[in-house]
Amino acid sequence: MKKAKNTRWHASEESNALIFDVCKHFLDQFSSKQENDSDDSGSDSEKKGAAGTAQWVSQKWNRNDISREKIYPLLAEGIRRGFLFLQTPVEKQLPERLKNKFHLENHEGTITVVDIAGKDNSAIAEGVTSQAADQVIYLIDEVARQKAQKEGKEISQVKVHLGMGAGLVSMLVAQKLAQRVRSGKNIPCLVLHAISTGGFFIAAPHKAPITYFSYFDEIRSKVEYIALFAHTVVPEEEYAKIKENPGLRLCFERKNEIDIIITSMAGAQHKHGLLRQYFEWLIDNHLINSDTITNMEEAGWIGDVQFQPYTKDGILEKASPFRAVTLFDLNELVEFAKTPGKYIVLVGGPCGECGELKTDPLRPLLANDHLRLWTHLILDVKTANELLAAM
Repeated sequence: MKKAKNTRWHASEESNALIFDVCKHFLDQFSSKQENDSDDSGSDSEKKGAAGTAQWVSQKWNRNDISREKIYPLLAEGIRRGFLFLQTPVEKQLPERLKNKFHLENHEGTITVVDIAGKDNSAIAEGVTSQAADQVIYLIDEVARQKAQKEGKEISQVKVHLGMGAGLVSMLVAQKLAQRVRSGKNIPCLVLHAISTGGFFIAAPHKAPITYFSYFDEIRSKVEYIALFAHTVVPEEEYAKIKENPGLRLCFERKNEIDIIITSMAGAQHKHGLLRQYFEWLIDNHLINSDTITNMEEAGWIGDVQFQPYTKDGILEKASPFRAVTLFDLNELVEFAKTPGKYIVLVGGPCGECGELKTDPLRPLLANDHLRLWTHLILDVKTANELLAAM
């Protein structure tokens, strides 16, 4: 159907079918070995690239309004909709140097360093979370293959359980993961578990796992959800009772079904760290003592994973009268990472909002045996080099 003339056009107005066709045809043109074909070379029937794709769209879709110049925004729209994926490059030497520096030679975990540098921290965060999503897809395939073999089923008949952490980085990974899952033909059923509540709902509801479950809506036939509805933190003495709440009890009873956990960490001093933001909000609203953060800092708080603080020496306990509502305590995450067939993908790239590096909270997770709560660690070159440079 032709577009009316003299109307303002934008690629986002086009259908998925047309966008996908444009992306596929544009790339298919270059699958031949004719390396010298240029974008507009040869006769009309031999045109390649954007010009050739525009000609093809005119013939197949009867869309004479799709010019050569419009092909490029259509390709960009295809990337935005998740029809095209760029696989981020990885650095080969830095992972071994990190293992040597932090004495990880006997640690079975995998370190991946994304080879994206420069001043554009948003691009770095994009690359790191894309690599994390690719890693999770690989692990989903691996877990599904093992389960299918053990249960005597087809891969499409088994279920792989993912534990989704809170925070912007986890949200970005979930977004990219959903795009990749949509493109898979023989994927297993995924069961998504929220491993923590996500916290500061008033100001940042999009950072809670239950909100980015929606990225998977288009593939509902292949996805199940186990949400976690609770306060972010609760008084320590009430925690055992709260876990017996009928709605929460089922979440905790099923946590051992989880095969892969996706999470990140935050620094104690970082302004975008969810735990610090949450405590500051509670203090500002006179809901907790004003010295709560000070007491935690004096006790050595350096970072937190899923609202659970730690120091360079280990888990930070009893510095606050509150504790997070989360399926796994830090010591349980460490044990989870040691369990055969279980995986934790820890995303250690820069903050997705401001680009600040997370080397301070990351260092203990590499150096301390009691805090090695990862099997797969995804970093960027900047973070890796800063970790290597630090004494």
